Amino acid sequence: MSTIGINLPSLLTYISDNSAPTGTSMPSLAQVLGEVSSTVAQASTNVTLSDDAKAYLASLANAVSDFGASANTLATKARSWFDQQYKDLGISSAMLDGKVAVDLTGQSRATLSAVASNTNSLFSADETAAATKELQSRFNDAMAPQVVIARHNSDYAGLYDAALSYMDQAGADEKATAAWLAQHQALTDGAAAAKLSPGVAPDTGNADDPVAALLASPTAGTTAAGASIESVAANARAMLDDQINAAKDNGTELVFSSARKVGQQADLSNFDNRSLAAVALNQGAAFSGEEVRAAKAELDQRNRNGILSAINSSDGSGSGSLAMLQQYANMSTEEKSALGLTDQFANRLIQSYRSTQAMQSILSQASAPTMTSYA
Repeated sequence: MSTIGINLPSLLTYISDNSAPTGTSMPSLAQVLGEVSSTVAQASTNVTLSDDAKAYLASLANAVSDFGASANTLATKARSWFDQQYKDLGISSAMLDGKVAVDLTGQSRATLSAVASNTNSLFSADETAAATKELQSRFNDAMAPQVVIARHNSDYAGLYDAALSYMDQAGADEKATAAWLAQHQALTDGAAAAKLSPGVAPDTGNADDPVAALLASPTAGTTAAGASIESVAANARAMLDDQINAAKDNGTELVFSSARKVGQQADLSNFDNRSLAAVALNQGAAFSGEEVRAAKAELDQRNRNGILSAINSSDGSGSGSLAMLQQYANMSTEEKSALGLTDQFANRLIQSYRSTQAMQSILSQASAPTMTSYA
């Protein structure tokens, strides 16, 4: 339990009853609070803080304690913190399977900079990588609203100016690091380039440019096997949005018809068949008519290619029907639905295969040589 504040009604009554007479100076807030503390009964209010609230207050306290501390001091504290984390979590590295395995959200920006720059050589490669990822994540979160505005207004110069403002909020020790200097120069160059080419994200070609990295970062990844169709559709939506945003960054729009000569053509080659089916079915109404038609056309083309491949592989033994049957069996429920394929289609393939096999058997028996026995 945590006790916060004093009895507010008593405070208001006290101030009202003890107001300074007309013509005299009013007491300062510090004087009022000081007198209240000695004259007003402290009626406490008990407030129970959640674990999240306690963690937030702890992070604020940590940030305050870090304010003005040198990089050397912060590095020493961070070294002890990492060691304690490994002991508590039963792990030996800040990175596991390429992902950050410790919670760095409570660490100040100054501390993360000290770790990322490996101050006093106190940190492992995984620890510096984890701190660098956290710093990049915080930059991305801070810039996310600015990216939306830039893509809406085609104002990429404003985005770079906002990024420079964020970088300039760093402390003196961070500003002295090689990473900060390289990024700040890249952003300065990017801002200048954006002003020369209004409406288009500048192609700085600089690996140290955090804005370029943010704009190029995909929001969607590979959908886990066995994921729900809703998850597949959400991932497909994000994949399309990545292409839409890339087109905006290039000063154009994403188009889905080869007949359109202006615009950036959509590329569905990285969509698996189930993702295409999710778009074509559009069960959550998350996709436009153009997107639905394009996904259906791509899925149809892939299915036709599969059928042609099966037919071409046929040697008259029914292998073509068998290959088509295997192709149908490997389809997801959503693919079958989007293509309009039912179990009747599979039954016809089975019947075709059996008929071919039966005919092959009859022809084989008829062509077998007759053996004559001589006594």
